[in-house]
Amino acid sequence: MSNLKRRKAIDCKLVKESKSYSGYFKYIVTVEDVDGSVTKHPSYGVDMQDAIKRLVRSQNADKVVEVVEKKQQFFLLALFAFCVLIPLLGIISSDGKNNFWLILPLITITMLFFLYEILENFRKNKFLDKKNPNKS
Repeated sequence: MSNLKRRKAIDCKLVKESKSYSGYFKYIVTVEDVDGSVTKHPSYGVDMQDAIKRLVRSQNADKVVEVVEKKQQFFLLALFAFCVLIPLLGIISSDGKNNFWLILPLITITMLFFLYEILENFRKNKFLDKKNPNKS
């Protein structure tokens, strides 16, 4: 048995039914952190398990946002370096007849944006399908 301390929900109380969304309830989830401190978080869900799952998902998303915000400068610096170094290396190594190296970063960035949009649309449609399971 390991002595690994983790965050855990120690209490969850039903507060009231949501007035704006029928079928959803407001819960207050009491969470014990790794350091032993106890905090209370409001959460909504169709049942207690759903409310706790939504709370965990939102807190994980907050952690991801923090990490991305910290690393954003490095990503932009790498993208800028890619846009400058690839054409530079291509021009140096080419014989002067093939200048496709100059548009390679533009094509790559355009492909990244299209890929992001495709993934975002897929995620949005998947979320909407989960929200309306009886949709045919």
